[in-house]
Amino acid sequence: MPTIVIQNDHIIRALSVMLDPECDPERLAGFADYYSVDMPEFPQWCEELRKKYPAVAPSRVVLTNSQEEFRAALPEADAVVIEDFVVGAEELALAPNLKIVQNFRTDMRNIDEAACAARNIPALPFHRTVNVAVGEHAFSLMMALAKKTVETNKLLTIEALQAEGWPAREYDRRHTANSNWARISGVKNMFGSTLGIVGLGSVGRYVANWANAFDMEVIYTQRNQLDADLEKQFNARYVSLNELFEQSDFVSIHVPLNDGTKGLIGAEQLDRAKPGIVIVNIARADIIQKEALLSALDSGRIGGVGMDVHYKEPGDDDDPFLPYKNVVMSPHIAIGSRVNGAVDMEAMVSNISNGVTTS
Repeated sequence: MPTIVIQNDHIIRALSVMLDPECDPERLAGFADYYSVDMPEFPQWCEELRKKYPAVAPSRVVLTNSQEEFRAALPEADAVVIEDFVVGAEELALAPNLKIVQNFRTDMRNIDEAACAARNIPALPFHRTVNVAVGEHAFSLMMALAKKTVETNKLLTIEALQAEGWPAREYDRRHTANSNWARISGVKNMFGSTLGIVGLGSVGRYVANWANAFDMEVIYTQRNQLDADLEKQFNARYVSLNELFEQSDFVSIHVPLNDGTKGLIGAEQLDRAKPGIVIVNIARADIIQKEALLSALDSGRIGGVGMDVHYKEPGDDDDPFLPYKNVVMSPHIAIGSRVNGAVDMEAMVSNISNGVTTS
């Protein structure tokens, strides 16, 4: 029975449910409930997965919560699955049986690929299906705010529009067309506008590609500037965080929440923002300072905000963002169908199976 050492991430730990017969029954029940939204047959799906990959089913799955725990488990590891933990020469020296390193991210900054190659150990990046879904959701929120589709949803009569504060009335058709007789102001174009991406990582790059297809200028900021060839690939220009808010018509946030990003965006950036800016946050709410965001909405400087993540989840009926008509909020659904997660898990299981059997 192979031993798979994994980072105890809330997504990656699903591997223990799928492959380890000693998995905690409560965890199995928890994941069955989690996947039941779109996959009520999840337990049966796991059974089929095990039959399909007998080289790794069953496996002993060791969950590790820190780099130190990870290193301590390496002597028995046949495979590792990580997201932030480091695999370098020192870690490899602790792992005499290691046959494959599976990263749960696209970039490989946390892995010494040369050291892995010297041991003939495959080190694999991972392109998550769920990241595509998250990028789609971010772009859909931008478009909904730009075109005011939520704000005007089902307001099809002059009376309904006027009740919501729009100055709806028909034009004189003897002289003009009657399009936008609702007289909705502030509808934005995507093409020709500037999109600022905070974090041009795996999700942000999908958003950049779609923005390019809409003929938007793409600028980005993050801790480290990308290499010139990657900037060229995504047709993106590096700027500071303040410059990004000064120049952008739309901002989409795609950085993880950590000590360096909590409260990253506050009054300093929002006060500099281009008037009418649309801000979309599908990363984590606390990346934007709550009171600063509310103040910017009250000032009228912000044209709209899209949020799939919130300062409290589940929320309350008195959430302070609910009264704003130019705020579109979804209940943390950007990852899309649970099937996306299952597809990702099976792809990793397939990689691990190949690594264990061919190394």
